Amino acid sequence: LKMAAMKKHLKGITLLELLVAIAISGIFLTGVLEAFVYIIRTTDRAETQLEAVTNARSALERMAIDIKAARIDPRYPIQHFVGESLDLPYGDGIDNDGDGRVDEEIRQGADDDGDFQVSVDDLHVAFDGGVRERSALTNFGDLGDRNVDEDCRFSADTIEFITYPDLDNPGFREQRIRYAIGDFDGQTNVLIREVTHNPNSPTQMRIERDPIAFNVLSLSFLYWDPNRIPMNWVTTWDSLYAPLFPDPQIELPAAVHICITVYAGSNPFNEYRPGDRVETITLETIVTNEQVLKDARYKKLL
Repeated sequence: LKMAAMKKHLKGITLLELLVAIAISGIFLTGVLEAFVYIIRTTDRAETQLEAVTNARSALERMAIDIKAARIDPRYPIQHFVGESLDLPYGDGIDNDGDGRVDEEIRQGADDDGDFQVSVDDLHVAFDGGVRERSALTNFGDLGDRNVDEDCRFSADTIEFITYPDLDNPGFREQRIRYAIGDFDGQTNVLIREVTHNPNSPTQMRIERDPIAFNVLSLSFLYWDPNRIPMNWVTTWDSLYAPLFPDPQIELPAAVHICITVYAGSNPFNEYRPGDRVETITLETIVTNEQVLKDARYKKLL
């Protein structure tokens, strides 16, 4: 009797019970695996975007430092500050502003796709006491307003300027600095900083080319024209034609708006093809030229 009772208690699990246990374990492990894969993908995406932001921010900071060094030097009859614009026929392939169209704007600081509404999108509004921010630019779309430059095609702009010798700093020599997207050591879409030291001295001239940012899909510059009435942004600049500028014929822009877009997709960059729908990171900033702002000829915009 005692042996029979022990055999009864030692009865093994049935095949059905085993299958049920395996099924439950499989469901649990599948959920754990999916959660693990999601965490890995989310982490990879966050790291990719962080790397893209760091990439773009360092480029903006480097360009801002150089542009601030550009100044008007009365010892030179012709100043050198040139900005050229090149709009590409494609963008990120995403409807960024939700209007049903894709990559329809050009980054020019104006509403060129017709979706700006004064009553809703004009951000230059009255504060109090009837005082308005940049009141001369209210009632039409400009840089900073909603739906202006919100769904843009990519650009491959270039900028080049000379930083003249500084009388207060004998060690500071004349340099011609140029920023453009190009190829570097077999890699494409590299933002390159090219510096020509002593550009007007054939015997002492020396050229350096350094990569500033990688996987750059778009680079755009706008220039705040202090000679226009009303003042506004322009897409190109050439100080060579300063004598033909309207009065007061200031040779340099009062500010430069820089916008850089870099690749932030999860796939290798070499798999990207122009016109593909793509994840990007876009950063922008405005660099002011203090010399122009303090110039007695500069007419401040109210």
